[in-house]
Amino acid sequence: MYCKNCGAEIGDDVNFCPKCGVRTEKALREGVATPYDAHWRQDVDSALRQASQAIDEGVKVARESLREVAKEIDKEFKSYRESEKLYCRNCGAENVHSAKFCVKCGKPL
Repeated sequence: MYCKNCGAEIGDDVNFCPKCGVRTEKALREGVATPYDAHWRQDVDSALRQASQAIDEGVKVARESLREVAKEIDKEFKSYRESEKLYCRNCGAENVHSAKFCVKCGKPL
């Protein structure tokens, strides 16, 4: 009998190839589990949990960072808007940038 994975000659009564470690057809038919299956699955589950937690933490940090940046941008934008002068097209009076109506003539800005 030969291993389907590596082609090594193996005995008819073996469950695993001595060269590459793959389960033989006999082992598959008889339902012989791979010895590392349980540990491997636990390791994968643990790694996935850790990765998920790391991703969640990364998203949390990114979200907080973006909030801080948004606050800074908003603060700068408000400062800019308040520092810009707005002049009435009707009478030429100076108004604050956030004004909707002229403080002198009352026309819409």
